[in-house]
Amino acid sequence: MLRGERPVTEKTVHAIHSMQGYTHWFDANATKGSKVGAVAGLSPSPSPGAPVVNVPILANAASMGTGTEQHHEDVIIGVLPLSETWMRRTLQPTSVKHVRFIHAYGDSMSPTFEDGDIVLVDTGMLDARAIDGIYVIEANERLYIKRVRQRIDGEVEVSSDNPTVKTVDILNGDHPAMILGKVIYRWLGKKL
Repeated sequence: MLRGERPVTEKTVHAIHSMQGYTHWFDANATKGSKVGAVAGLSPSPSPGAPVVNVPILANAASMGTGTEQHHEDVIIGVLPLSETWMRRTLQPTSVKHVRFIHAYGDSMSPTFEDGDIVLVDTGMLDARAIDGIYVIEANERLYIKRVRQRIDGEVEVSSDNPTVKTVDILNGDHPAMILGKVIYRWLGKKL
């Protein structure tokens, strides 16, 4: 789901354009069979000659609340060039090939993340028992961003950070859930 390897179809373009906040993400060149649509207002590339990783921005968004319906097609709607040196030194992903940007909506992870933030997900980190942290989780065909940790008794706990909407669930196999990647960076999405 978060690999971003499938081509954009007309059906997907229409679905994304109908979502609130996504109407201008594709330009006139985003046609059937395209792998990447243009995104306005991206950051400039790192300094000339420095190694760059073009990180895909995916159409899928994850909810920090009740869950967001996922697109069953991986759609890259743009790329954001980041310094490979900075990524390896600061973020230490499993591989720079495993990182993806997605949007995060809702308030259940506030103040860690805010509604509208863009988060960088390392899709190579799939075992929350190995590293406690904040993950993108798929459950019941919906995407969530939640804190995941292994408790002393071995159970895996999923929770929200916002004390006013604190939720805690235990992943014990009763409800199918899949870890899709670990959130490793927050790109602020606040309107000024």
